Amino acid sequence: MSINNHATVIVETKENGEIVEKKVEVNVDDFLKVFDESLVQSFYDNRGIGVITPEYLEVRDDQDEDIEFVKIAKFLTEYMSHYANNNNMSLGDLRIEFINYGRTELVFVLTDANGKDWTLLVKQPVVKMGDVHEEMQNLSVLHQRDERVIGPVEYFMGNNQELYVTPYINQARCIVGRDTWGVFVPEPFYRFDEFTEEEADVINACMIAKLVSLFDLEKNEGISAARVGGGDFMLSKGYEEEVITPDNIYDKLYLIAARKKVQCSLDDYIEIIRNEFSRVTINEDVSKLVINLRGRVAMTKKQIETGIEMGLKKLYGISDGVPNKMLQK
Repeated sequence: MSINNHATVIVETKENGEIVEKKVEVNVDDFLKVFDESLVQSFYDNRGIGVITPEYLEVRDDQDEDIEFVKIAKFLTEYMSHYANNNNMSLGDLRIEFINYGRTELVFVLTDANGKDWTLLVKQPVVKMGDVHEEMQNLSVLHQRDERVIGPVEYFMGNNQELYVTPYINQARCIVGRDTWGVFVPEPFYRFDEFTEEEADVINACMIAKLVSLFDLEKNEGISAARVGGGDFMLSKGYEEEVITPDNIYDKLYLIAARKKVQCSLDDYIEIIRNEFSRVTINEDVSKLVINLRGRVAMTKKQIETGIEMGLKKLYGISDGVPNKMLQK
């Protein structure tokens, strides 16, 4: 297979707090070889799924999985070349691992010669160009308000492909809803662990609280197009070793996705939460849903109402009970 070893990509970085776009010329040398050799160590750190195959890609009817797989491999090596050049390293100093996937992005971890880890969120082929950039911008804004919203540090764009980079949180547990609620635990092997009823009550309430607490009162704007039961939230490793209380869980709960925003009043936003999270939405038309996309498991009324009250306290800085008028249905 012959490839063009030179590519021009646009890199978006922060300089003195400002977003700056730069065109960068990169050299792509034997990208498939580098990509494949990096993935041989798939289970090295037990960080996630490990081995990537074309089947993890979300493609349109007019796209071929194998071709898109090669494009992503090349794009990743373009980013690795960029990273190596910026950090005075060679491609051989870098290792990349596939750890997870979603309908919007594929998730990789880049490790450099100094042992520094970065998460790479790479656009799925089916996703419209620019959507990943929009999510990156949404997360950047939300991170300013809550450090437990993952904060992007770089954006990188190539030929109809894009990714953004965030700090990597080692062996974090992605919260998912399958037949029941639970988390994916990556070590000692990648597996799904169910929550107990008590864990689900607290953790689900904290996810609702996070959504409410991040509502922008000035812009009347909230997070939408969420997949709360599909990996948009994660818990830091070790959460299960402490007492499962709202305060303990909320402090270890990270929001890692923010695809879209919706403009409405806070009262309307809360009613949407009550409506959409109290039922299964996996088979519903996503164009008719606002927040809870592809929800496989309904939350209980107790979880939702506890989360709303907790979120309002966080939003308004209230230490005691929330006034009844704020909780009226």
